[in-house]
Formats: sequence, C-alpha cells, structure tokens
Amino acid sequence: MKSKVLYYVVAAVLVFSMVLTACAPSTTATEVVATQVAPADTQAPAPTTAPTTAPTATTAPKPKIVTIAYSQEPDVVQGLFSSMSYAAWVSQMTVIGLAGWNDKNELFPMLATEVPSAANGGVSADGLTITWHLKPDLKWSDGQPLTSADVVFTWKALIDPGNAPYTRSGYDQIDSIDTPDATTAVIKFKTLYPDWQILFTSGPNNQGQLLPEHILKGKTALEKDPEIHQPTVASGPWVIKEWVAGDHMTFVPNPYYYAGKPKLDQINIKFVPDPETALAALKTGDVDFVPDFAESDIATLAALEPNIHLRVDAGPEFEHMLFNLGITNSTVKDAKGNVIGNSDQPGPCPLQDLKVRKAIMLGIDRQTIVNTLLEGKTTVPASLWPNSYWTNTSLTPYPYDPTQANSLLDEAGYKAGADGIRSGKCNGVETRLKFNFETTTKQLRKDIGAAIQDMLKKIGVEMTTTYTPAGTFFGTYDAGANMATGKYDFALYTTGFYPAPYTDGFLCSTVTSAQNKGGSNNYHICDPKLDELFAKANASADPAVRKPIFDEIQKYQYDNVLFVPIYVRANIMGYTDRLLLTPTSVIAGMMWDTANWDVK
Repeated sequence: MKSKVLYYVVAAVLVFSMVLTACAPSTTATEVVATQVAPADTQAPAPTTAPTTAPTATTAPKPKIVTIAYSQEPDVVQGLFSSMSYAAWVSQMTVIGLAGWNDKNELFPMLATEVPSAANGGVSADGLTITWHLKPDLKWSDGQPLTSADVVFTWKALIDPGNAPYTRSGYDQIDSIDTPDATTAVIKFKTLYPDWQILFTSGPNNQGQLLPEHILKGKTALEKDPEIHQPTVASGPWVIKEWVAGDHMTFVPNPYYYAGKPKLDQINIKFVPDPETALAALKTGDVDFVPDFAESDIATLAALEPNIHLRVDAGPEFEHMLFNLGITNSTVKDAKGNVIGNSDQPGPCPLQDLKVRKAIMLGIDRQTIVNTLLEGKTTVPASLWPNSYWTNTSLTPYPYDPTQANSLLDEAGYKAGADGIRSGKCNGVETRLKFNFETTTKQLRKDIGAAIQDMLKKIGVEMTTTYTPAGTFFGTYDAGANMATGKYDFALYTTGFYPAPYTDGFLCSTVTSAQNKGGSNNYHICDPKLDELFAKANASADPAVRKPIFDEIQKYQYDNVLFVPIYVRANIMGYTDRLLLTPTSVIAGMMWDTANWDVK
C-alpha cells in the first residue's frame, strides 16, 4: 500500500528566495556577412546596391523552466523501495513501467506497445499467463538497451530475500517470466492474481517501475544502493541532473525517452518547510506548482484567481489512524506448512480487545476534526474504500459517543485512577491505558494528533505524541522505521487502495518482520477470517463477483474496528497562470504527464 502525505492548516506565511536559476547560453548566434575578396593586384568591384539595414543578432530561445515546491523531500527516487508519496511522484518523472494510469483513470501503454487483454492475446483463457510486448529499440537514458531482460531482473530483485523493497505483494505470486525475445515478457502466475495490472506499471499508488539490469546486476541489499536513492539512468521523461539534500532537485530531459523530448527544458523541485511557505512562493511566482495543499486551503487558493489556479482531484484516498495489532503467537500456516503472521514483538495488549478499540473509535470526534481543521471541505468515511466502485454503501461512520466509550472501557475492566487515566488487568498484568501516537511533522497532522489526544483523555485514555520526519516515518524495516518494525501503538497517515482494490496489506503472509522485511502489512494484523475473505475475493477477476466480497470485508473490518478512518482525502493543487498543466486525476497522480507540461 502506498502511504500518502497529509496537508496542513495555514500558519504564518514565510517568504523565501528561490536559489535555482536557469543556465542560459552564454553566447548568442550572430549573422555573418560574406564579402568579396579581390586579388591583391586588383580592386574589388563595388556593390551594385548598398545594404538598407545593419546585420541583426538573433537570440537563442529562453529555456522553458518550471519550479515545483515540495514540502517533503523524497527518501529515495526508485519508488519500488519507498512508501512515500513524494518518492512515488518523482519516480513517475524518472523511472517508469510498462504502463501507467492517465487522467481518465485508464491504464495506457508506456514502455509496452499495448495493455494485455483477452482480445489481443495478452491474457490467457485461464488468466494465469499475461504477455507484455515492449516497444522496439527502447533505451535507458545512458543509451543502453531497455529490454524484457529488465522485466525479469526487476521481478527477481523484488523477490530476492537479500533485498528489502517496499512490498513484494503480487510479485511473489509470479511463478516464472519467459523472454523469448528482447521485446516480449511472458508472466506466468502460480494462481489467479486478478490485480496483475498493478505489477510492472507506474502510478502514484502502485510503484512498478523497471530496474536497470545493466546497472544493478549482481548486487544485493538494493535498498541501500546509491542507484536506488538517486538513479543515474532513467526510463521516464526526466533525468536527475542535481540533488542538493535539503534544498532542491534539478531535472533535465531524457534524450532517449520513448515518447520524445518533453516540452519543458528543465524542472526544478524546491524543498520548502511547509505549505504556507509554498503558498507565499506561489503568490510571488517563485514557484509554479504546489501539489500538496489541504482541503482547508481551497478557499484561499480560489480567491487568487486568475493569477493562481486551483485544481482539486477527489478520490479514494483517506487519512486514518491505525492500531498496532501485532501478535507473536500466530498459528496460521502457509502452503508449505510454515507459520506466518508473527510480528517481531506484540502490539499493546489492550488493543487486542475489541471493546477498547471501539471505545477509542467512539471517543474521537472525527466530524469536529473535519469541521475545524479542514473547514468542513471533506467527509468522514466508514471504510477504507471511499469514493470508489468498491465502497460498501450500507456502512455509516461511527458517531462520537464518549458515554458509550466510557461504558465499554468499564466493561473491559479498565477503571479511572486519581488522575483520570484508566488502568486494569490485561492478560493478568496491570496495564495503564497509555499509548503513543506517531505521525509525520506536517502541521495538520500535529493538529489532528493534539485534537485526538485531548478527546481520548476525556474517556481516560492517555496519549503521548511523536512527530517524525516523513522520510524516517515511512522508512523500511532495515531502516528501523517504527511502523515497519512494529514499534508503535497508534500511527496516522494517508493511503488509498487503488487502482486495484488492494488486498495484500491485511494478510498474515504480508506482516512485516525480520523474516518478511518486504511485507506491506504495517497494521501487523494476522486474522484468519480476513485471509479467508481476501482469498475468496482474489478467486475471481470479475469485478461483479468481487464486489459483494469486498462489501463483506469492509463490514468485518468495521465491526471489529481494525482502524479509525479520519477523513477522505483529495489532491489539492495550486499553480501559476504561466504553467499549462495537463489534466490530472487521483489515480493517475499529478505527475503522470510532466512530459507534456508547458508554459505560456
């Protein structure tokens, strides 16, 4: 699952100067006037007519440069090894896959000639074999061939236990990849995998970029390799020319991009401390595009027309608070008889109790958070599939009900002490209802954390807060990130289960641990019932068959309060009038078509 980053409430506006400058040619072309040269002993004939104008100088066209403001710096650029949205956005610019998602939310071919289907012979009758055909004569930005061998290399790198990618989900369901020639990759799955379209394809929420075999062949621990952090070769429209940590990135056109040279000559990404600073720079024209405003900024941006334009892409993303439900006594076994689903350490004991989880849900006034921090510009969801085909419309969000929350905690055996905080026996051990809440340093998330902290205190639950830079918060297991290693109680972030409905983030087989560093289950939940439901949903590729099963999944998650959905997210962008921004969508992402961005 792909983690998304939240946007903040407007604070004091800071003004900064952009340090990126365009490097224009230092010389200009001048017109050369030829003259007749006479032999030494003769005089050159006089011209029959005198020139009417003096020779004129011509100036090279001014480079077309656009500057973007990011309020977070990518942890790496190769999105296969990151759960961070900013990494995914930069990946879309530089390292792409066989296909991608457009503004109409359609999968379209990129490095491939077409998207496989039953009609074109790309999908076998049993759905187990998918055949991709790459475009001929593809090259990496260094001029080396990009072929089907890179598809095989990418797959093997992702499933190699010596590497720690963001996730192996889906890739671990592949049995083999045959490459009869340089432009053909025949992917054979072990069992039906209905979400095959998210593999080897690029999007803001499904990183399937190809890895360069000629650069990385023979290497392990790729998550630590400089080529993963800052790729030196690109398959997308842009190549990284410069990356000054904490300040900026500079991108120039990839000379071998399959679709030709981008319309712009350069894109700069400037790292700014917060959206407020970015807004100030947008107003002055120091930056042209800001992708990460909050719902609370909509009215502010709308008032800046026509110099500044607002774009809002509503979609299926959500901000949610998750519980660490990790266990160390799983009895679930995989097909080989190996026990799966254990975390390195258990989550907080009280969170294993449904009454405690439900009390926490009822003790958080989510609608007030939306009304006060987001100006009522969004909604509180009931499940993790909002605004999509997969939404279970029969569910309604839990209300704010501190009275019921207190009753549930009483029933669970937790009584309030002299300081108002509850404690009681959990598995025979005296336990205080004290939890740590961790999220990123974004101001809106800090504000949400403070609000939740105050609300939960009213029902006798103590919450401390930890605000971690995004690059660390969304880090990998090997990097020691608390979510991946299970060293957290509550966490808060944005994600979205699209373009496919997504199933792997809740399975016992994907719990992140020392034995499964590439697992995508940061909830650390291992529930045989959920495994059973998701297996049932994955037994068909027909959306009509899968939909009622996903309704059942959402009902089970809802009834068992496996997380707390906070609000539905939207992509909210601001850009200057000089920027000709192409159409966008949540599924495509705002960076899907930077090759066709232009300026007036």
